[in-house]
Amino acid sequence: MHRLLLFKTRIKTQGVLKTIDFYYCRIIQLIFSTIIFKRFDLRIFPDARLGGVHYMRIGEGFGAGRGLWLEAVTDYAVTGQVFSPELIIGDRVNVGEYVHIGCNHRIIIGNDVLMGSKIYITDHNHGVYREDFSDSPDVPPISRHLTENESVEIGNRCWIGEFVTILPGVTIGEGCIIGSHSTVTRDIPSNSIAVGSPARVVKKWDEEKKKWLRV
Repeated sequence: MHRLLLFKTRIKTQGVLKTIDFYYCRIIQLIFSTIIFKRFDLRIFPDARLGGVHYMRIGEGFGAGRGLWLEAVTDYAVTGQVFSPELIIGDRVNVGEYVHIGCNHRIIIGNDVLMGSKIYITDHNHGVYREDFSDSPDVPPISRHLTENESVEIGNRCWIGEFVTILPGVTIGEGCIIGSHSTVTRDIPSNSIAVGSPARVVKKWDEEKKKWLRV
């Protein structure tokens, strides 16, 4: 009865054609997720690029827009490197279109995380660019070793805006908001709003006053 009511409401508010398109998308997502993950609770479009599925743990109710790219990198043939990645996604995580998550060590995304579109999250780079050790620009980027043993962790209930980039070695605490077009290069404490490139905290949640306060 509840589903029938939702169906009628969708037709009334969005029209017949959009309603048909909605249910068509849900059906092809269901078929694809069942074939790849043997599960009925995931919503992933067939155009998704999925590498290293056996190294992924995806929680209940995961949903993604078109163009998803989940990559658990097990080896890099150019340099002969071998990895044991862990890509862990919690329950009720929803991401927009063209989100790319690349992992060769460990990426953990908590429960109830919401992401916009065109987001890039990675725990590795092509080459090292520190002052104490740097890969030469004379070496083509594709031939440089992938960096290893760094993690990315995103806490529960975070909201990641459009076009955000999250780089290796970053921990984002619970309840955070990362503004659109931001580049996260360092840890963000829980219950913070961070914006910019590199991202910096501009507001924090005050538990006593129950409001976001500027810092």
